[in-house]
Amino acid sequence: MGELSSPRDRDRVGVVVPYDFALDREMWRWVPEPVTLNVTRTPFVATPADAAQARLISDPAMVRQAARDVLTPGPAVVAYSCTSGSFVGGVAGEAALRDAVLAAGAPAAVTTAGSLVAACAELGVTRLAVATPYVDDLTGLLADFLAGSGVDTVARHGLGLLGHIWTTTPEQVAAAVRAADHPDAQAVFVSCTNLPTYDAIAVLERELGKPVLTANQVTMWAALRAAGHSAVGPGQTLVDGPSVPPVLRVVDTAAPGRTEPGPADLDPAVLDPAVLATAAEPGPAPLLKVRVGLPDESGALARLTAAVAEVGGNILSLSVHGRDAGTVVDEMLVGGGVTADRLSRVIRRRLRGSGPDTVQVTPADPHELVDGPTRALDLVAAARGRDGLFDGLAALLHADEVGTGPVAAGTHVLELTAPAGPPVLAARNWAPFT
Repeated sequence: MGELSSPRDRDRVGVVVPYDFALDREMWRWVPEPVTLNVTRTPFVATPADAAQARLISDPAMVRQAARDVLTPGPAVVAYSCTSGSFVGGVAGEAALRDAVLAAGAPAAVTTAGSLVAACAELGVTRLAVATPYVDDLTGLLADFLAGSGVDTVARHGLGLLGHIWTTTPEQVAAAVRAADHPDAQAVFVSCTNLPTYDAIAVLERELGKPVLTANQVTMWAALRAAGHSAVGPGQTLVDGPSVPPVLRVVDTAAPGRTEPGPADLDPAVLDPAVLATAAEPGPAPLLKVRVGLPDESGALARLTAAVAEVGGNILSLSVHGRDAGTVVDEMLVGGGVTADRLSRVIRRRLRGSGPDTVQVTPADPHELVDGPTRALDLVAAARGRDGLFDGLAALLHADEVGTGPVAAGTHVLELTAPAGPPVLAARNWAPFT
């Protein structure tokens, strides 16, 4: 039984924050009408923002007293809103903080770290990338806490800050999220309640194609839910639901043991322009598809287009696909009578310093020059019956095989969720799906 017996107000949420918390207004942005936050701070301690500070501000006796300070208005729940303070003691430490808040008399208690675990369970996330403002040892303790809660940290990125974390800009936060993201991560978590994230979440989710969870977001989501309310966050998967149901998933991005020849594998003589100009080559194709992996950096595309120009090619279409935080895949349709073999060699020479992980040049179907909507409508018209649908998907995705059964080993596979029945699998050998 708690010590307090005053009436509970479901429109009030008590919040305990660290002494250096500076984003009160941002925290309020998740709060709907007519809910009120009653906020108090832990006592000041003179120490850098490291693991030692996290242990000091999460002392259960201190948190119990702080929670007691916000109980007079009768909130329906009290949140301990500090990420590092709630994970630094591991799973047992997080539970001790909730117990301390309940012992103070709160009818319900949540912590930021505990709310993160609840959010992952809500979204079915078991593999997480984390972006933090912390030094490495504190970021490592977050990974340890998540592991103890059944969530794997597949990638991490820390800013190495020891103070004034609230001065980090939203642009710096977004850059840290991109650096932390990993293809294996089902979501990205931004740690620390002192980082501004509200305006960046929806934008980053559209960019990365996965949920982005943040410290203040998960705390307010869990606290408001405990009080019988829903958080406000347009375009944020956790609080607003997914905007578009996920229907595509890359199952296999590279065949085991398969490697693409890079510039270092080529005979130096082949890189000589004189040799390139006189080499015996097969006849030119009327249209070529060029697919190149590039570092996501300024000037990389310019070097690729310069290679096409060097051999007299004409770029008829260009699309860029994000691959991960550091690379993109550029696809072009090139005309002009150039041969695939020569164009491939010149691209490798031009991009030698950038080290593309794949360069593929193959003959292309002239129908690919049709605009996207027309092509899609053409394929829809042809998709009559099961076989027609599979043939249309194969043409749309440039797949070697489309079906519901097992695909050949060693292929790249894209899984499409079907409205009924088993998933549809598209497979191809020539390149990974983006």
